Amino acid sequence: MARKSMELRYPMRGVVRRNALRATPRGGGVWPAPWAVNCRIECNIDRRMRGGSRPGLTKYVSDDMGTTIADIASVNTASASGVSDILFVLVDSTVKKVEGGTTSTPIAYLVDGSGDTVRDASGNDIIVSSGTAPSSGFLVVGQQHVFAVTTAAIVKMDPKTGQVDTLAASAGTIPTSCTFGAIYRDRMVLSGEDNAIYMSKIGDYTNWDFGQQFEDSSRAWAFQLALSNEVGAAPTALIPHKDTNLLAASQRSLWVVSGDPGADGSLRRVSENIGIISSRAWCKIEDTICFLGTDGLYLVEANGSNLRPISETVIPEELRDINTSTVKVSMGYEHDRRSVHIFLRTAGGNDTHWTYELGTESFWPVRMPNNHSPLVACQHDGEVLLAGNDGYIRKLGGDSDDGTNIESHVVIGPVRLGPSNQFGRLTHLHGMIAAGSGTVNWRIVTGDTAESASDDVKTAIETFQAGGDYSSYVQASGEWTAGRANMSYPRTRAVWACLWLQSTAKWAYEGSFAESISSGKWRGA
Repeated sequence: MARKSMELRYPMRGVVRRNALRATPRGGGVWPAPWAVNCRIECNIDRRMRGGSRPGLTKYVSDDMGTTIADIASVNTASASGVSDILFVLVDSTVKKVEGGTTSTPIAYLVDGSGDTVRDASGNDIIVSSGTAPSSGFLVVGQQHVFAVTTAAIVKMDPKTGQVDTLAASAGTIPTSCTFGAIYRDRMVLSGEDNAIYMSKIGDYTNWDFGQQFEDSSRAWAFQLALSNEVGAAPTALIPHKDTNLLAASQRSLWVVSGDPGADGSLRRVSENIGIISSRAWCKIEDTICFLGTDGLYLVEANGSNLRPISETVIPEELRDINTSTVKVSMGYEHDRRSVHIFLRTAGGNDTHWTYELGTESFWPVRMPNNHSPLVACQHDGEVLLAGNDGYIRKLGGDSDDGTNIESHVVIGPVRLGPSNQFGRLTHLHGMIAAGSGTVNWRIVTGDTAESASDDVKTAIETFQAGGDYSSYVQASGEWTAGRANMSYPRTRAVWACLWLQSTAKWAYEGSFAESISSGKWRGA
């Protein structure tokens, strides 16, 4: 009988399901996976590029912020020591801040000209009358303050004192019904009301008089994302970069404002086919913007140049044609691991998020507990922070998801067990799991074709995750522990087979080998 030896390599191409035949390459090259969950290429034991379970989540601070975190923002403020980095939290119609690892609810006290707190006759500090923070809003940061863009008003909040005031127009009328915004060249920029983008006067977020003197280059502006003879589509995202460029998008077009529109600035269309699906569906990678369009993930320089798709042939179908009315999209860039995180949150929960590793150009699905699935994400002080549904803020990194074991799955294969048009019998399986790993469960899922084996193993994993009975898909199974002496003898007969590895522990892959023998003619279905 013909004997066949196979090296089963970790799928360094990530999850790929767009190919017509989901077969591993013959000989060299990187392997794809028909499915995986909570696995990465850089292992979470010693950060070697060998594959294993993903990093977990850790509380950023131990404090429960409240019931519903509406948004979080990173703010730089002047302080006695120079500059203070504050994480601003809008939660349950209140303002909280995290500074130096300490959470507090700032209170605005009355001070005199010397900066000393004024007290009443009883010696109590006098609290300045303050408005109520909104229950929701899109946060933008400017002039050491945070502004919540809501459909009713723009609310100004001081992260140092907690003072809350509704922004009142000093000239013109502040646009209402806006849903998102940005600060660009010290202009407040608002959109979402209609198909226009509104800019305040430079340095004055209360001045919205679009009819001021033409000679005043700092005056308020309004424009559409359109050529002179067109009507612009509704904007979906605003991305300011330094004081040089503002990327603006609709769902199917991308534009760039260079410089200031009131001076020598310009509006240029970058693409009439590619846009950004929603206001948080982007992140910055230095001077490059990564964003999610209707048909996948893209990169573009902040000045609008070099627009290109990311791994166009392997983009997951789950990242195409996302319905933003039911899916809340947010993104973040993790510099430490050079990874883009795409969070897709739904009201129903059990969401699958995605991580894209820039170095290996690979996509990896992510599942986490529903309470950890982020309402919003924010980059702050070098960390990607996630505002959970349970009122806690977490950062990426750790051995578990804040105390919850990470259930990880990865599929290696499919591989052909026998010669062409013949069955093969899997006689020997030798697994090698890295030192420091927990127990890894292995399972063999088979099929008459590479396609059917790939589909069945994905269905088996999803059934496992849902707590259902997946046993009908599995032809052989066992356990591997840390070390190089994991020997198994499955005796499984099939045309194609997938190796499914699953664990609830931290683990890393060293490699595995399989041997099979020819086991009769396959005559097709």
